Amino acid sequence: MKKCRVCKSKFEPFSSLAVACSQSCAIKHVRAEAEKKEAKKGRQARKERLEFNRRNIPWQHEQCKTSFNRMRVQEELQWFAERGMQPECISCGKQNMDWCCGHLKTVGAQSGLRYDRANTFIQCNKYCNQSLSGNLSGNKNTRGYLAGLMERFGEVRAGEIIDYCKSKTEPMKWDWQEMEAWRKSWNEKTRELQKQRAAA
Repeated sequence: MKKCRVCKSKFEPFSSLAVACSQSCAIKHVRAEAEKKEAKKGRQARKERLEFNRRNIPWQHEQCKTSFNRMRVQEELQWFAERGMQPECISCGKQNMDWCCGHLKTVGAQSGLRYDRANTFIQCNKYCNQSLSGNLSGNKNTRGYLAGLMERFGEVRAGEIIDYCKSKTEPMKWDWQEMEAWRKSWNEKTRELQKQRAAA
């Protein structure tokens, strides 16, 4: 006697290869096995796609961008909290905004600064970052990024930041393994800062 692989009832097999007690159970068994094979193929395909993506620098940049920007916003919020200050946009000075990581030098202009803390400060996303393309010089309603650095850090330190960002023009050679390691450390830092702020 054998146990049916589908309904688990005992049956007397008509051949040594039989695994189901009836035709209906045999059909269900065949379908289940086919689904298992398809699922295995799907998992293998996903694994291969992930492995391909890991070595793909543009894909790595997309992942790193999210991790780095999220971490920088948390670092900036912590910077203000440690000084008992309300976070404000580096470009317009407004508070309680839709915060993002605002770059002084854009990725297109100087790609080597895309993950550089000295090139990134908290900024309101929709108005200054998106609508005004970073709002570097300001307008009749805002001071602008450069003046924001002066107000926040003082003339000397702001000048150092600006000079550093202007001078760092050498192209960066990206390594996917290094980028993965960066992303892991940034994600850990983000979680750590979120816990600190939640406990405060």
